[in-house]
Formats: sequence, C-alpha cells, structure tokens
Amino acid sequence: ALLGVAYGNLCSGVSKDSLKGVLAAGSAGASYFLGDLCPSFDFESVLLSGECRALVRQGACYGIRASTYYTDVPTYAQLAADVPNFAALGNLACKKAAGCFDQLRAAFDGCVAGNANFVQDVVARAEFLYNQDLASTVDDFAAQNSGSLVGDLLGMALNQFSSAQDIEDFLNMHITEGISADAAAAAEEALAIAREWCASGCTDKSANFLAGIFSHMQG
Repeated sequence: ALLGVAYGNLCSGVSKDSLKGVLAAGSAGASYFLGDLCPSFDFESVLLSGECRALVRQGACYGIRASTYYTDVPTYAQLAADVPNFAALGNLACKKAAGCFDQLRAAFDGCVAGNANFVQDVVARAEFLYNQDLASTVDDFAAQNSGSLVGDLLGMALNQFSSAQDIEDFLNMHITEGISADAAAAAEEALAIAREWCASGCTDKSANFLAGIFSHMQG
C-alpha cells in the first residue's frame, strides 16, 4: 500500500538515494529540454528551493511509491486506497502552489526576455520529443488497455489531441477572447480559480467523492 500520508509526509520511508536519483533525473531532463532555449533556467534554484521545494519533493516521493504500487492497470480498489495521497498532495498544493507559480513565472520571464520566441520554441520542442520518444508507447498502452478506466481516458485524449495545434485550438475554443489574448491574465485567472477551490475545501470534498465512486465501482 501507499503509506506515509498518515504522517503528512509521502517521503517517509523513501530512501534518500531514490529521491536523489529522481530529482537528478528531473534536473537532467530540464537541462535537456530547456538548455539551449533558456540557458538561465536553473532547476535547483527554481524548483528545489522556496515555495516549490516541498511540492517537488513530495510529488517525487509519491511517484517513487506509485512506481511499485501500480505495477499493472490500476484497479478501482487501488485507486480508492490511493485517494488520501491525492488529497495530501492537493492540500499541499493549496498551501504552496501560488508561491511556486511566482518562482516559475519569474524564471520563465527571464527565458522570454532572452528569447522572444521562447514559448513557440518550447511548444515545438515538446511536440518533437513526444513524437520521437513517447507517441508509439502511449498509443500502444491505450490500445492494449482499451476498456479500462485509464486506457479509455487516454484513448479519448489521444483522439482529441494529436498535435500541439489541436491543444491550441481547444484552448482558443474554450477560453474567452480576453483571456486568450493575454497569457498573463489567463495565469491570474487560473490562480484565482485555484484559490477559490482551496478556500472552499474542494480538495477534501473531491477526495471523499472519488473514494466513494472507486469503492462502489470495485463492488
């Protein structure tokens, strides 16, 4: 089982070497992805300090635990048992996400200042790397697990979004003209929605709802 949430710390029991390895991989991935697009971006100073530190570390520890917990297509019983961990991460995000967002925004403002085409270059690289390294694996997983919750959700996403242009078109369709014309306004709107979600206790309410649904589906 996924343990640690009872102590409010998903890193409890996770070896330091495992965590260090995941964080090192994240740093290497950021360097590989952003290196020439934004040489000023520093993974450790942006994501392993300040308001981002706990979020990143707890998320990494959850990933380490999940890698041994979910060894096949998840069952509803597994998902139900894992809900408290989702809730723990969600509540941590309510405390830290706004401050972490500010750290990231400051870092990426520096990227944009150094490269006027930074956003377009990032989208193009993400699409290239996805098609090069992941597309066939994701397609195969969705096909092999058709009929399962995860497989069907993934299949629907793949049918809806097959390129970066599809994602842009979807956002343009569902976001108001004023927001889509101003990325900064869109970010502030997202933060306002997140704050309202947290202030209303929606994380725990949603967790209770999902636990009930998963338990019911398991039978």
